[in-house]
Amino acid sequence: MKLKSKPEDFVVNEKLSLKTKKEGDYAYFVLEKTNWTTTKAISTLAKIMKVSEKRFSFAGQKDRVGVTKQYVSVHGLHEEDFFRLKVKDMKIKFYGYGDTPIALGSARGNHFKIVVRELKNPLKSNAFFVNYYGEQRFGGYRPNLHWAGKEYILGNYEKCVKLMLAYPYNRENKDYRNARKFFQENWGKWKECLKVCPKMMTIESRILRSLVNDGNFRKALKSLPRQLFSMIPHAYQSYLWNESLSRYLKKYEGKEFKYSCGKWYFVDSYVDLDWPILDKASKLEGEMKEVVEKLLEEEKVSLEDFDKAKGLVRKAMVKLDRFKLGQFSNGVQEVSFFLPAGAYATVAVKSLS
Repeated sequence: MKLKSKPEDFVVNEKLSLKTKKEGDYAYFVLEKTNWTTTKAISTLAKIMKVSEKRFSFAGQKDRVGVTKQYVSVHGLHEEDFFRLKVKDMKIKFYGYGDTPIALGSARGNHFKIVVRELKNPLKSNAFFVNYYGEQRFGGYRPNLHWAGKEYILGNYEKCVKLMLAYPYNRENKDYRNARKFFQENWGKWKECLKVCPKMMTIESRILRSLVNDGNFRKALKSLPRQLFSMIPHAYQSYLWNESLSRYLKKYEGKEFKYSCGKWYFVDSYVDLDWPILDKASKLEGEMKEVVEKLLEEEKVSLEDFDKAKGLVRKAMVKLDRFKLGQFSNGVQEVSFFLPAGAYATVAVKSLS
């Protein structure tokens, strides 16, 4: 199975209920992009429009490899600011005004149309799948954001920053790999590191600029856009969610599927279950408690290490809505469906194999 052989194979349309007015503090626009992460797209637009990234907000990150459409809000701009705005592989369309920003998680969901290639057998017509966090949550080509998140939660801010800046991954391009190798070999020489940092490494350059100013690692992390900064500890919570649920589900019939951070376990029967996103307010009991506590012991962390106390849960399984399966031909098949916000299409498709 091969996903995202080319951007047109992965089409995403965000669905969001957005009321507009003739005037308002926030301008809304539709961002259609190809080969951009949402974070880097926003960073680029902010530079072109000469405003702070902190004025932008959106409902969720969208895949880099794909044709994705989502809504974005920006404080204090007007319709005319979007005229003649041209960026390669982006389409920007002004949508209207409102009094509130678009919030993380405010989308109803996303509709996906996906072409899957190199299939040995046709995809199955499953009505549900286990709602694991996808590889994008952990960094995609660089799947170590959860380990950075763990160090942040434990207060090891320098280790967290080093995981984000150094240690090249083979799937990154040559310029990125060379830059990370330089960062690693010249750790602490922030001005020199900033000079060799490629322009497209916007996250890394922001961290380095902060370190040049005062060398404070926690402050450097907090210099990132709010939504990106929050993803660091969330990535580790997501990893623990995947791993603990996978272990719990092994009492049911199913199969394992390897991914960059471990193994997903997909089951053959629907289980109506809420699974905790671990923090100091999580309520654990019975078999769930046993599984989670064993994992935390292995990880050498405790619920008290987490800053927040929200006690949130996430649906262990999600049903596929508006599901359509195309004809299987020469190892290629198209599938489309709607997923609620926070569910990952790549996980859904792999569960169908």
